[in-house]
Amino acid sequence: MSDNRTLTQAELVAEARALFGDEPLDWAFRCPSCGDVANGHDFQKALADNPRQRKDNSTVIASDVIGQECIGRTLGALGKTAKYTGRGCNWAAYGLFAGPWAIVLPNGRTAHSFPLAAKEGTR
Repeated sequence: MSDNRTLTQAELVAEARALFGDEPLDWAFRCPSCGDVANGHDFQKALADNPRQRKDNSTVIASDVIGQECIGRTLGALGKTAKYTGRGCNWAAYGLFAGPWAIVLPNGRTAHSFPLAAKEGTR
């Protein structure tokens, strides 16, 4: 799959379903910086081990970050006390270098996303 793309939210969902099925936790995205591939189950577990809060003090859930952040951000790559050596990195699709995918939402706004990963065994 090419890196820079613009697609609608419906197109993204259709591609994810075609690759991984109807369960959103099975959908996997590839970090454009480090190449790590993470799915919703990975984020669900990482957030259970490393809970985060939104600005309104509600709990961050897997669907809030999958496709928009590398798993490393949830696992501690943003920690400032020591060099991170775990899985992934601190890249975010909404960061200084947005994307590489632009997703046009139904309300007309654009959100940035990592690309979908190739289904296991198809690379």
